[in-house]
Amino acid sequence: MIEGKFQFIRIARLAILLVCLFGTPSACGTGQASADLFETRLAKGIKLLGEGRLLESVEVLNSAKQSAPQDARPYFYCGMALAQAGRMRDAASEVGEAVHLAPEQLHYRVFQSHVLEQLKQGAAAQEALAALQDKPLEHLDLAWLRLLADVYYRLQMTDEALKILDLWAQRDPADARIDLYRGQVYLVKTQPDMALSCFRSSLEKSSENPQAYFEMGKILYERNQLPLAKEALLSAVREDANNPEYVAKLASVYLAMGDADAAIECLKGVEATGLSVPTAYYTLARAYRNKGDAARSAAYMENFQRATSAERDREARKLEVERPMAQAQRELDRGNSQAARVLFEKALQVDPSQWEPHAYLAEMDLNSGDMPGAYPHLQKLEQIDADSATGNFLIARYWFMKTDYDRARWYAEKVKLSRPANSEVRALLGGIYEKLGEKYKARQEYEEAVRLAPERADLRERLLQLGGKPRSQ
Repeated sequence: MIEGKFQFIRIARLAILLVCLFGTPSACGTGQASADLFETRLAKGIKLLGEGRLLESVEVLNSAKQSAPQDARPYFYCGMALAQAGRMRDAASEVGEAVHLAPEQLHYRVFQSHVLEQLKQGAAAQEALAALQDKPLEHLDLAWLRLLADVYYRLQMTDEALKILDLWAQRDPADARIDLYRGQVYLVKTQPDMALSCFRSSLEKSSENPQAYFEMGKILYERNQLPLAKEALLSAVREDANNPEYVAKLASVYLAMGDADAAIECLKGVEATGLSVPTAYYTLARAYRNKGDAARSAAYMENFQRATSAERDREARKLEVERPMAQAQRELDRGNSQAARVLFEKALQVDPSQWEPHAYLAEMDLNSGDMPGAYPHLQKLEQIDADSATGNFLIARYWFMKTDYDRARWYAEKVKLSRPANSEVRALLGGIYEKLGEKYKARQEYEEAVRLAPERADLRERLLQLGGKPRSQ
């Protein structure tokens, strides 16, 4: 597996790099004073992101959105900050909005596909990547090419990954990582000869390359070329002694060469911090058995069986959760909402803390007017992620339908902070303020909703009923 996976520029540094590459053009559709305020806030938000002050960055970038709600950049950088903070679902929402507002920005699509793949939404990630077909990817910055190659690799789209690596090689042929990553792709394609050749090429370009040594050592070990495998793995461990996977594989080679003492000695250092690689327990069990220490051998074999069993259980549970979600998405795409509902409920039986099935079920219930059915799902959404724009929008809809307009306003205004360019949010706020008797605010929200969605005749009608008129585009 690729460490990390491909090691592209860290997200915070990438954010700053992109400002240099793409500049900060004036905010769309704003006056000069408002544009200046927007640019100041945007620059501050990016600076905070670069400093690793992620949630502060999101707060400032959300304030920038209020000055220029249809400028894609603050949404994109919010997505980067949230992804770095580990809030991938919220990052996907932000980057999705950026893509909607600026579909021509190819690096937005690359980052969107990365976030969706991290969320295990493979079909959605591939859909995002489909928009890159026949586009001039050679103009992407190297950081984005690296990330794109990584995403293709993780999605097992090996031919596409190789094409992107070729583009990278045209730009920076001396980079040893290109051959390293090519080798790893060829391993996925079950072409070990090609992989071995790539790893050797990578090492010719840079000997400070532990991953290439490790990958080469694995292939040589599988071919029973043990002295060569040992030499390669020793180099990997010398350069990265704290990597338990490298150490465990080296110990396996020592044991295969009949040196049980060397295998045990090799694993002593990592054993003190916990053996995170289950095969290390197996190697120790066999090493002590070879030395005639049956008790220690049995203890390590028991640890091995326990670790592998736990790993199998985790994988099985993960599949048990992911499978009904993927099936439910397909049923929704086919228009089979009832079949999708059954599958979402099945996913929640496996893991009630999943956010997505609660969101889908809450929306279905609200659409059908089943308020008692929606409420427990909405409660769970708020419990799991109180800052989710989607979750708060659904909760705002719920309280509006329950005629609790003050509560509805609180949640809807919270959504507006991060989604000022969403016509549905502005329309909901228009309806809320209308019910609260605040006609001026209602007209403002409807005017903005009509501007954002000029094709909506129903919104124009509501605005006219309040004595307003659509703003000029």
